[in-house]
Amino acid sequence: MKILFAALLLIIPACLQADDSFAVQLPECSARIERRAVEAEVALVRSDCPLSLRSLTQLLETGFHNLFPGNSLPVSSVYLGRLMNYPQWSQDLAESAMQSQGWNAKRGRPKKTGETENHHVRMLLNGPAYPQALKRAFAQYGLSACIANVEKVLVFEAKDIFSDLAKMPDRIPSNARLPADAQVWLHLQPEGTICR
Repeated sequence: MKILFAALLLIIPACLQADDSFAVQLPECSARIERRAVEAEVALVRSDCPLSLRSLTQLLETGFHNLFPGNSLPVSSVYLGRLMNYPQWSQDLAESAMQSQGWNAKRGRPKKTGETENHHVRMLLNGPAYPQALKRAFAQYGLSACIANVEKVLVFEAKDIFSDLAKMPDRIPSNARLPADAQVWLHLQPEGTICR
């Protein structure tokens, strides 16, 4: 058993390392796109700091162009990581939830019985909280990027989501409980696909 455990400790780190990677120096910090041979259809976004949506788009455009020269994108999914790593997107999600008739801001969960936070947040991220800047990064490949999966949704009071309370929209009470973080996966589809 000890030999098997020791062998796994040697193998697992090798499986988690990126086989292909391209780093981009962004205004905020360095970030990169990675791809592993064990999951060649998945690209991963890695960053050393929170990014603006503009920087995320720049990373995707530059990283894909350099990792995958030519006019094709040989991945079907992109793991973006935690939504909190993109503060503006996180705040846009919170605003969209506040405006959503399906979100209970007092209780911090969907109003509909049986609906999960993951499902409701995915619907918001594919709808009013979808960053239009991302469309450009995939349109050059004839693709649309839909929010395919959302995991581990975290809900906070609005006063904790908006770091500058002066910039918090007036229609949002400071104690409103809103989604602001989750792990986010994009699924690439033919351009024009309606994301749901």
